[in-house]
Amino acid sequence: MAPAHDPPAHTGEHDLGEHDEQPVQVAEPTTQSSKPSPHILDIDLPQSDLDLTTTFESILSEPQSRDEAAEVQIVQKRASNVLKLTQENEKLQAELRAMTARLEAAERRQQELAERAARSRERNPPSS
Repeated sequence: MAPAHDPPAHTGEHDLGEHDEQPVQVAEPTTQSSKPSPHILDIDLPQSDLDLTTTFESILSEPQSRDEAAEVQIVQKRASNVLKLTQENEKLQAELRAMTARLEAAERRQQELAERAARSRERNPPSS
C-alpha cells in the first residue's frame, strides 16, 4: 500500500485558495490623449414614441387607473350589448307569440270549416 501524501501547505503571499488563481493586476489610469477618440456616426434615427420607463415593479403592481378606466369602459360596452340583445330577444319573443296565435286561429278556422263541410254532406247526401 502506498503511503498517503499530504498536500503541500501553501505559505507565503500567493495563497489564493484551491483554484490557484493569479492576482488581478490593476492597470494604471491612462490619459485621454493616449486613447483614440471614437468616431461618431451621423445617422438620423427615427424618433420613437415608446415608453421605456417601465420597471418590473410597475409590471407586477396592481393595474393603474387608466387600466381600470379601460376595463370599466369594456364592461359598460358589454352591458350595453347585453341590453340591446335582451330588447331584441323580447321583440322576437313577442313576434313569435303573435305568429303562434295567428297559426292557432287559422287551424281552428280550418277545423271549423271542415266540420261544417262534413255536416252539410250529412244533411245533403250527394245524388247519384
